Amino acid sequence: MIRSVFFLLSLLVALPAAAQVASERLITGLDRPLRLVAPPGSPRLFVVERSGTILVYNQDGTFRDLCLDIGSLISLDSERGLLGLAFPPDHATTRRFYVSYTDLGGDSRVVRYTMGADPDRADPASAQLILQVSQPQANHNGGHIEFGPDGLLYIGFGDGGGSGDPQNNAQNDQVLLGKLLRLDVSGAGPGYAIPASNPFVGLPPRDEIWAKGLRNPWCWSFDRETGDLYIADVGQSELEEINVQPAGSDGGENYGWRLMEGTACFNPSTNCPQTGLTLPVHEYGHGGSPFRCSITGGYVYRGSMTQLRGRYFFADFCSAQVWSMTWTPGQGATDVREWTDLIAPAGGFQSIAGFGQDGFGELYVLDYDGGDVYRLVPTVAAVPGLFAPQLGQNVPNPFNPSTDITFTADPAGGSVRLAVYDVAGRLVRVLADGADPEGTRTVTWDGTDAQGRTVAAGVYHYRLEQGGRIATRKMVLLE
Repeated sequence: MIRSVFFLLSLLVALPAAAQVASERLITGLDRPLRLVAPPGSPRLFVVERSGTILVYNQDGTFRDLCLDIGSLISLDSERGLLGLAFPPDHATTRRFYVSYTDLGGDSRVVRYTMGADPDRADPASAQLILQVSQPQANHNGGHIEFGPDGLLYIGFGDGGGSGDPQNNAQNDQVLLGKLLRLDVSGAGPGYAIPASNPFVGLPPRDEIWAKGLRNPWCWSFDRETGDLYIADVGQSELEEINVQPAGSDGGENYGWRLMEGTACFNPSTNCPQTGLTLPVHEYGHGGSPFRCSITGGYVYRGSMTQLRGRYFFADFCSAQVWSMTWTPGQGATDVREWTDLIAPAGGFQSIAGFGQDGFGELYVLDYDGGDVYRLVPTVAAVPGLFAPQLGQNVPNPFNPSTDITFTADPAGGSVRLAVYDVAGRLVRVLADGADPEGTRTVTWDGTDAQGRTVAAGVYHYRLEQGGRIATRKMVLLE
């Protein structure tokens, strides 16, 4: 009770005046969206619908294509469905991607697909089974998948369902339920290899296990700048929790379920053994108005809005509230703030089942029951009729050693920023920042970074931002 009171008090902290943030509705008419993922180095957005489809959109929200439809292969009762999508770091060359779903028998599957001749469309015949795990119940499937900074595939599974983890799967080292797995899927064929650096290789626990003691890790993510891993774990009846695994961890953490729910004993209800457990960095209680009951994890923001950078965003599915926190090694979680009133549309979000992140670190909110995708933007983006910046194709392209970029921005629309990024979304050079342009301007990029060093040949993206509106194009630097 005391913990819950302190959490509620933390939500009363006023947002700083500089936090001028809103959201814009980018995509509408979706069927229960769960994930939004961008391939490395691509401005495209891939949206996962629980019913079994993956849709492709441009950054401005315009529809491109249907990537994949596996609705006939999945079960949808309770919490089942198409639950995960991940692109490997080498997607541009291998054209591979991975999905996670519950099959018609209710088991969890992770399957690899390859794009066909069209980079937006998967080849349905390319499916290769990577992993199949039996699910005893229809809930607590987990199913989120992501590639880590190490290039390995991480998979999160819930405890197998039921109330209170009746089979104690999360603490059973011989099953993969209630665990976070780490696999090498770089081979050409189906299946996977065990990374030699996994924490339990050669020991009684299963070699695939990276961490344990999870109830239902519903959305977890790596900070794209630091490599820290944030895990939102859905609670049983009282507490929702966030765990953080610092970058550089050797793995093997035990996050406590079902011995503990958050920082409280669960089974046993008192005097539970805590030796060797890693406790959450933040938790919040159920109840309240609106009613809170199920955490949805998000991302550490690394986009263009300076006041948001470094904040980890998360939400509650039931209350549709959105918060952020800042986590620092050695200091824990601080500065918990609620953002709902600033970013929710009129009438509020209906339910939030996921967040998304594009190739530039911008953040998206997925309204599950509303069927909409929202992007966080500066508040000026909410002004009706805002002029959309125009960004021309660079000339020459491909180029070496330099190229000209022409753009047109709104003279009354505020400051403009034009920047170059590499295919991993890392900032290379800012070409224009802060000026109020008069009509059309042309700037030159000489193929160097902010320190004046010549960058490697390859594909780059240049991005124009003004008042929350964004335009992006691709260019090629030759050797």
